[in-house]
Amino acid sequence: MPYSTPDTYIVDGNITIFLGSHSEIFKQDILHSSLLGHLISNSHSIASDAWMSSYKKTLESLSWITRSTAQQLMKKQSMSILKFAKPALSGHLSTAELKELSDVLGIIKNLPKDSDAIAALLNRIQIDNDRQPSITTVCPLLTVISANKTVISFRLVFDTSHPVDLAILDEELSQKVVLDGPQTTQWSAYLAEEKYASVRDKIIEKLGSKIKTNLHHLTPPEDADIRNV
Repeated sequence: MPYSTPDTYIVDGNITIFLGSHSEIFKQDILHSSLLGHLISNSHSIASDAWMSSYKKTLESLSWITRSTAQQLMKKQSMSILKFAKPALSGHLSTAELKELSDVLGIIKNLPKDSDAIAALLNRIQIDNDRQPSITTVCPLLTVISANKTVISFRLVFDTSHPVDLAILDEELSQKVVLDGPQTTQWSAYLAEEKYASVRDKIIEKLGSKIKTNLHHLTPPEDADIRNV
């Protein structure tokens, strides 16, 4: 059976990955509602609890039904998004799906940096704080939709004395440049599809041109072999 790369999007600078087979309508509903949640929540600092709370509240008002939430503060250690995402998502994803997640992050890390999608991701994955000495807050949001349509959003937040690049997706940043223990937030939900259908057109109208400017579909090069990344 041919290997199929999971459908991957950059939504307002954050990564959304669809594992398994899903209808285009379902994917668009997830992406559009998620994008609206991002745009509304951006009045808060993207690294703050207030941003995450606003994001969840907005999506719950758009027929995302919460299944579980969890937040954890961990000890200072070496960091990568994959290092913390895999154990956090292991209760929702199969071993094969976790492998797909690892593969996709490897592909994203190696994509050309001059695309609008990757530029948006690089701009969103961290923020510079106006403090001396210079401190960078790393705060990516990773959203994964499993084959059974469970939506799991995972966020890792920590401060570092050095800016990061896309290597942070799956390569561990040395503990020496990490300034504190990371905070992780996990939220799992599902979309009540029939209920959302009644507001679908209103959401598309509200987003307008943002669907083109803030939503990017990542397409790996045709000759890329995800298994060898």
